[in-house]
Amino acid sequence: MTTETQQHKPYTAPTVQLWAWGIGALASHALIQTFGQANTIFTVGFGLSPLIIGWALMMPRLADALIDPWLGHLSDNTHARWGRRKPYLVLGAVLGALLLCAIWWANASWSHTALFLYLAVLGTLFYVCYGLYTMAWTAVGYELTDDYHERSKVAAIGALFLAFVGLGSAWIYRIALMPIFGATKVVDGRVVGDEIVGMRWLSAGIAVIIVTSALIATAFCKERFSHTNRQHEPLLPALKTTMKNRPFVILLLIKVCQLFGERTSGALLGFLAIYYVCGGDKTLATQITGIGGTIGTVWSFALLPLLKPISQKFGKRSALIGGAAISLVSALTQPLILNPKFPYLLLMPALVVAPLLLISNTISNAVVPDICDLDELQTGQRREGLFTSVMGFMAKMEISLCTLIVGYMVAWSGLDVKLTTPQAPEVLSKLFWLAIIPNIVFTLAAFLLTLKFPMTAASMEEVRRQLDERHHQHPETAPDNEVPDALVEDWVQANPTPSQSL
Repeated sequence: MTTETQQHKPYTAPTVQLWAWGIGALASHALIQTFGQANTIFTVGFGLSPLIIGWALMMPRLADALIDPWLGHLSDNTHARWGRRKPYLVLGAVLGALLLCAIWWANASWSHTALFLYLAVLGTLFYVCYGLYTMAWTAVGYELTDDYHERSKVAAIGALFLAFVGLGSAWIYRIALMPIFGATKVVDGRVVGDEIVGMRWLSAGIAVIIVTSALIATAFCKERFSHTNRQHEPLLPALKTTMKNRPFVILLLIKVCQLFGERTSGALLGFLAIYYVCGGDKTLATQITGIGGTIGTVWSFALLPLLKPISQKFGKRSALIGGAAISLVSALTQPLILNPKFPYLLLMPALVVAPLLLISNTISNAVVPDICDLDELQTGQRREGLFTSVMGFMAKMEISLCTLIVGYMVAWSGLDVKLTTPQAPEVLSKLFWLAIIPNIVFTLAAFLLTLKFPMTAASMEEVRRQLDERHHQHPETAPDNEVPDALVEDWVQANPTPSQSL
């Protein structure tokens, strides 16, 4: 291999950094998935109505969504001695873990108004900390490699730790009910543990895991763009420039359509599985759901090592198109799967669709760092935080909207979840088509948008070539690992940190 070839070989962080960053995924996913238990615990344990909890959980998402772009922009323009992202990794993880523990210390004897306010206020503070950590952690991951296909491997490592958390979170509520935590109650003649007390103990242990994994990621991952963005750009102009990035806008619209289809259909399918396919048999429906979840986790462990070779073979654009096509076919075949005569057909998505979507979605998540490279070429700025937070803003706003839409859909269908006798046929018919039609419409729109996505392996190779050439001609614009320490020091002295940065 020639010296010139070595010089232009795309950078990839050492393996220890890749896996340290992956360990940081434990903090991100454990934070949000443990907090997600509030929906059940505050209903069953504290006795709040689902409607009250729905509003209490929607408010934190909205507040976090609105503040996300500012936090991402702040991180992009932070110039602390520890880097752009690391202060937020530590701050978000530690405060988020403390709030996660505090949430379960509400008192069941409080009024519903007090419980609502407690969950809404602490939930809002929690979501800000969670958004802060996840934004910084994701942005660090974008810096780990410049290689187009290696980015798929990085995304796969993050998804692997997500699978670990997903497997554990499925058992949190069951473990919280165990009498080993010292408080019991009688339910249907059986002695079970108090889930509120159980969550207090479990959240303390999970908080230790969160902080430990975040500190590992902070200690071992090295930031590569700590000296960039010395000329501060205000938030609104930065947002305007970001939304002019055509590939990013198309990717954002794809994600919006996919999320609308998945969220609305997925929530209604849960009711259909119980009341339509299984005839009101909750035991059978939840058993099938549990089997499907286990199959999905097994597929995750089996397929994630193959993601980089698949990316090299087909490319990320093909993964976007393929994933959207699979989702569309799945939406079109849902009427066949929802069959009361064959309830175990509900496992077909987990057996066939889930592994294919796992591949395409994980690879497509590696598109964002490519967009960040294109943005640097066009603007000279590194804005991983802003791109991440804008996507987070859209997702959280959409999830909040979907929560309300699904509630109104269920109400309009006339479904009565307290009814012990079978639901009326007209109710199930409404619910059936409300789950099917919007999913088809949104997945079709997502598929058509993927055909317009312009970035390919060849176009990104040219972007990298131009960036490498610019870095060679202007070393002060290069990543930290390519810039001599003396030159970085001279650059920092000539471009002092803006007063509004840390």
